[in-house]
Amino acid sequence: MTSGDPVPRTLSGSAVENRLTPRDSQGGQPPVSIIVTEVSPFHCLYQDALEFHSQSRLMLAKSERSSSRLARASLLLYVASAEALIHQAAIDLGRSDLVELIADPARPLPTIEVWKLLPAVVGHASSPTIDFSASPWPQMAEVLALRTSWTYPGPPEERRAYYRASRTGASFDPLLPHQAPKNSGIRPEALVYPRTGLPRDPYALRPHHLDTTRGVLDGAIEALDRKLDGALTRDNRHRREPIQIHSPTP
Repeated sequence: MTSGDPVPRTLSGSAVENRLTPRDSQGGQPPVSIIVTEVSPFHCLYQDALEFHSQSRLMLAKSERSSSRLARASLLLYVASAEALIHQAAIDLGRSDLVELIADPARPLPTIEVWKLLPAVVGHASSPTIDFSASPWPQMAEVLALRTSWTYPGPPEERRAYYRASRTGASFDPLLPHQAPKNSGIRPEALVYPRTGLPRDPYALRPHHLDTTRGVLDGAIEALDRKLDGALTRDNRHRREPIQIHSPTP
């Protein structure tokens, strides 16, 4: 799977010059041309997530705070790209009488439910049912749950974060599960999600957590694509952004 491979959106070289800047017969200024494209939000947001992912890794040696800030932006974009992918697939591939079940913004469903329902909407209900207890689906559910915990923070006891300092007044770092003192009452699942190890504390997010997030997302795309007999990514459908040039009439 090469979800991160960029797809060119523009023409280049002499073809662009010849098609975008035709000279009129009097040798004056080139007339204006209109370029029309169909945007793939999945492609756009995934590429943005990759960029913030890379910047977070580069920033880590200079500033953990700045690296974490970039990591949070990247994770949100990875999740947004996943949502865009399945909603676009429902419209492009789904039965017209079922599309509104999962692609109506006025009645949004939880994202994990849309992933589960998409094969039926596309018309693959007769094929073997996806085992959502098997990888990567529990991991995908945790990625989505982390984003949801930021959107719906909950009461104070659900927003507790824990840090560790070597001494009073020293700098502190996010507490890892194996560092929790015995008899502290701090459970590992209060610090990280059990299957992915993603931290519940948004300030504790680091570039290696993004590596996990991207791997889970790519795995979910591959698994869903197999369920849809390759229709999800066939001919790079989920990334394709076709371009048309409307040249002016001479």
